[in-house]
Amino acid sequence: MKLPEDVDDLVALVEKHGAEAVAKRFRKPPIPSTILRTASESQPDEAMCVFLARYHLTPSSVLEGMVRRYTEFTTPVLVELAQNPRTPPTELGALLKHPDAEVLAAVACNPNLPARDMQTLLEDGDTQVVQALAGNPALKLNAQARIAAHGKPASRLALTQNKSLHPDLWVALSSDPSPMVRYALAAASHAPDDLLPFWADSDREEIQLALLSRSSLKDKLVKSLLLSPHAAVRQAAAERMKLGHVEMLRLCQVKNVEERVAMAAHPELPAALQHHLAVDDAVEVREALARNTSLWPEVAEFFVTGEDEAACLALINNPSMPEALYVELAWQNKPNIIAALASNEQTPVEVMQYLVNDRVSAEAVFHLAACDADTPWMRGDLADALAGLHSPSLRRLAAGAEALSLEKRNLLKDDPSPRVKIAAYETTPTREAPDEVNEAQDAAIAACLERLNELLAGKEPDELTA
Repeated sequence: MKLPEDVDDLVALVEKHGAEAVAKRFRKPPIPSTILRTASESQPDEAMCVFLARYHLTPSSVLEGMVRRYTEFTTPVLVELAQNPRTPPTELGALLKHPDAEVLAAVACNPNLPARDMQTLLEDGDTQVVQALAGNPALKLNAQARIAAHGKPASRLALTQNKSLHPDLWVALSSDPSPMVRYALAAASHAPDDLLPFWADSDREEIQLALLSRSSLKDKLVKSLLLSPHAAVRQAAAERMKLGHVEMLRLCQVKNVEERVAMAAHPELPAALQHHLAVDDAVEVREALARNTSLWPEVAEFFVTGEDEAACLALINNPSMPEALYVELAWQNKPNIIAALASNEQTPVEVMQYLVNDRVSAEAVFHLAACDADTPWMRGDLADALAGLHSPSLRRLAAGAEALSLEKRNLLKDDPSPRVKIAAYETTPTREAPDEVNEAQDAAIAACLERLNELLAGKEPDELTA
């Protein structure tokens, strides 16, 4: 925008960019007073009147003239006029006669308003007006105290944002009955620094949370907040500082489960505290600890040897789990753990071979098929048995076994499922005829098939019957 050279230029700018943008743009360099006076005398439209009333460099004489003719203007013009710092204080009183509360509230915001007029507005008691007055930095102590003691919550809330709030009232409002007022008070950036320790030790939850909402807070205050009786405060404080072992121990012993869960997941939790949380009564805490990538091997082994199923299931998904523990988990022979091992890509192949070929675990076979896994190492008699099942996923698993008999492979090459066909053609066979099996092997496979049919009947997961 170029500086207007005459009234027509100014009118064009206001029409194009709006009163607010033009007023903001021409603080430096200022629009010549002659143009502003001429504009005020040329029967301006509402947009131009709003601009003249808003522009902080409009001559006081122009603003004074507008106030004297205030009945001619709309509310938007009068609101800007009431808030303009160049509007003469003696003229602001005239706007108090206006019936519109929005205009009166705008007058109440003006720090140039005489004290007697502020008192008048306070005594009138209109909620909107008193709320606006509460934020006026020129408001005297007695008026501030009156609002703090008798004002409505909205007015007291506005008072907390007053840059000139008296020191005594900071303390008084700390016990305000409204939690919103107390929160806004402690969150105010202009609050006295010497009050912050008092608030940190106050044990009022909303005040302590308000302190933690600040962008900067001294470490000693955060440590004080870490001792709060309120879980939400402690959690927020813990996120604001680097915790030492003493602070961690304290948080590991609180009653709130969420905090202990957070500590169990802490990447710098020392071994002693990991052992402490490994026997926590809450399963969520033990699960969080088992998922912690900084978990000490001894703690992981404690979970496995103690057969803590919930912790073991969480441990399986921990990329830092010691590889030797996979075998110990497989030895537990628990269906949920076997399913988790079969569904986890990190599980060593040797462990899956043990579960499938040695233990003939139906859960392992079922979940390997669900995950569309490749098992070229599957024993031949088991692969032959799976080849006759109605589940395409299980037949595909069988087709991928190198030890599948030629007879069964030829059948699967004509399978109605394309993916079974592909697996049957792509896998290189290693035997032609089915092997002879002893009664123990035969019984194990029969039990496996029976369990697989139960799992298929339960449709867990759906992909197996697709």
